Amino acid sequence: MKTIHFVMQGKGGVGKSYSASLLFQYLSETYPKDKFLALDTDPNNSTLVSIKKIEAMFLDLFNEDERIDERKFDKMIELFFNRPDHHFIVDNRATSFLPLLSYIKENEIFPMISEQFNIIVHIPITGGQAQEDTIKAMEQLIESFKGTCNFVVWINEYFGKIKDSDGKTFEDMDAYKLNKEFINGIVYLPEMNEKTYGKDLEQMTKNKKTFAEVLEDKKFSLMTKQRLSIYKKKIFNSLGVINLMGEDKK
Repeated sequence: MKTIHFVMQGKGGVGKSYSASLLFQYLSETYPKDKFLALDTDPNNSTLVSIKKIEAMFLDLFNEDERIDERKFDKMIELFFNRPDHHFIVDNRATSFLPLLSYIKENEIFPMISEQFNIIVHIPITGGQAQEDTIKAMEQLIESFKGTCNFVVWINEYFGKIKDSDGKTFEDMDAYKLNKEFINGIVYLPEMNEKTYGKDLEQMTKNKKTFAEVLEDKKFSLMTKQRLSIYKKKIFNSLGVINLMGEDKK
């Protein structure tokens, strides 16, 4: 069975597309014999489409009034079944979070597609001002779809470490403990030195490059390549301990 990876979060600007990019790079490098197709549904910030190496397909889910067209979700589902030899990574726009949630529940999409695909929902959460909203979205997703798919949580520390008022880290919070049995893995995107690693990652993303491209590009300095290689290894090692090609549903 192939796998469909949905990267979902109701809060914008928390690293959703970035996580989708890292996921695609890891999977395509680790399983070179498999076919992967990234789908970008954000017309205003098409991060995946802009990275040419990923060769993402843009999927327009909005009408001319910038409103969700639920019928267009049908085309996405049909695309899955029309390409049964592919794995998919779907980067979902934040503004379509609730409509997509409703569409999946109302049409019983996960039970339907799970007959042919494994389903993994990736949920980025972040520290700082968006922490509470992103954790609530995580709880909402797990409550809505537990038993029909697996979940991977991405901890993005770009805006600061995740901790509650008592200083508890994510894995000590009730939000995690109550949902631990449904979470298949956690990926940490650690807070990095903004003057070194931070600048290197910013340079890579601004140039719309993958890790593999940067490491072969003479425009990037030796130490930039060294640090990005270290960062890539850390993230890929984290992903490597999670079964991302499908496993029994919890």
